[in-house]
Amino acid sequence: MSERAWLLHVRQSVFTKLVAIMLAMAAILLVLVLAFVLLYLGPVMNASIDGVVHEYMHTVATTAPSYERAKEIGERLDVQTRYEGPDGAWATAENLPTIAEARRHERGSFSGRHYYVTSAPNGGTYVFAWKLSERMHTAHLVVPGVVLLLIATVVFAAHGVLRRLLLPLRWLGDGVTRLSEGDLDIAVPKRSGDEFGALTDAFNRMVGRIKDMIRARDQLLLDVSHELRSPVTRLKVALELVADPDMKARMAADMAEMEIMIGELLEFERLRDGRGISTTRQNVVALLGEVARNYDDRPPSVRVVPTTPEILVDIDLDRMRTVIRNLLENAIKYSLPDSSPVEVSATQNGQAVVIRVTDDGPGISERDMPSLFEPFFRVDRSRSKKTGGYGLGLSIAKRIVEAHGGTIAAENNAKRGASFVVTLPEPA
Repeated sequence: MSERAWLLHVRQSVFTKLVAIMLAMAAILLVLVLAFVLLYLGPVMNASIDGVVHEYMHTVATTAPSYERAKEIGERLDVQTRYEGPDGAWATAENLPTIAEARRHERGSFSGRHYYVTSAPNGGTYVFAWKLSERMHTAHLVVPGVVLLLIATVVFAAHGVLRRLLLPLRWLGDGVTRLSEGDLDIAVPKRSGDEFGALTDAFNRMVGRIKDMIRARDQLLLDVSHELRSPVTRLKVALELVADPDMKARMAADMAEMEIMIGELLEFERLRDGRGISTTRQNVVALLGEVARNYDDRPPSVRVVPTTPEILVDIDLDRMRTVIRNLLENAIKYSLPDSSPVEVSATQNGQAVVIRVTDDGPGISERDMPSLFEPFFRVDRSRSKKTGGYGLGLSIAKRIVEAHGGTIAAENNAKRGASFVVTLPEPA
């Protein structure tokens, strides 16, 4: 899958949409918590704490604490004290402002500190300074951080739950893809009794019915082919008694076509599931030359593209000869009056042997490309005798190639015509 196709798939995924909804909800919740803490809770708490601290400092001042007592309070509560009065002057910290400076900043903060100035019972004055704003600022950061951490934990947990919950949907998607590629031996596992489980059961039943229908169709074709052999044989005997030579010739031609079709049908069924294949090591280049020589007298003829003189591969020689012949017949059939010779070649590509048959005909329409290897499919939908065949040649070729563990595909050429590419595994 290309990067563009993957991005399109991700954007259209239900799972992606659900995750996006969760992230949006988490972001909205975080913004609401931040707004609540910064705009309401913080100012309210600061005002309340300032009132409590002022009251506490006033109570402390009434006890006329000494330097040692003020030092102890400062270490315990992080409150610094300056005293000026009849008992002298002292400060628990060097950078405390004078009483006059503290009075100017008593209603606010200065250098990150809050100040409170109050009188002592002996006529002196105390200045108390604290930095609760820093602690509150830290608390304001910690609360959203903790909320963000909790939200992230919930999102990741929900992500895992959603992946597990939507796993049957992905299995169904994979099953549909394999079914569209012709794999009928697919059974999607069922892991729940919910709607996804019901959908899985319906899908598996559908696959079973399709298999039964195809099996019944193939069995019908096989039975009809077998049953036709006896009357065809009797007709051939009766044909010898026909006196009119022209009528006898036409009937003989029709009988030959019928025998060919019956033979192809039986061959098509024998190749099911790779049966009837007996491989030996053969030179596929020599095989191409042998089959191509049969078309020297048929325009536009066949040319073997020279590569290496020998490419060995394990094949059923007679069956692979049928594949090459069917592909060349198809290429010759659809060649145009001005077409160049059909080209056939064999090359080694990594761990595979590639056989390519290239014609100079009209090419294959995109509409017909997916059905090209289906039984009885013909590009000429009028099924005219001018183009011949019964639509089984490419199907038989595909079944033979797959029985060898290979693949066959069709593609249009850059300028004109089409190419059929057979890929076979190299011998071990």
